[in-house]
Amino acid sequence: MNLDDFDRDTTEEYILLAEEHSRILGFASLYLPENFIHNLFVHPDFSGKGVGTQLVNHAIEKMGKPARLKCVSENHKALGFYEKSGWKKVVEEGKPGEKYWVLIYE
Repeated sequence: MNLDDFDRDTTEEYILLAEEHSRILGFASLYLPENFIHNLFVHPDFSGKGVGTQLVNHAIEKMGKPARLKCVSENHKALGFYEKSGWKKVVEEGKPGEKYWVLIYE
């Protein structure tokens, strides 16, 4: 991913940025009309340190409930994070090798 990809993939989305001392720790992009978290990334150095939780909490605060997101089925770490945070798996979609879960937070 490069900056052009980011600009294209986040058009019309609200961006939440987590930073400390001018260092970017992570970000989330939200598609507000559908209460949808499109992207959530945390820098690997800050994984497991609460950055993702803060981004998700601020996203829900901004969007309201119910909120939705998609998570790649093979990303077991992320799925565990979401489920531990109260997200529920709704349906698994996609073709083999590209499957993802739709999750909802109510």
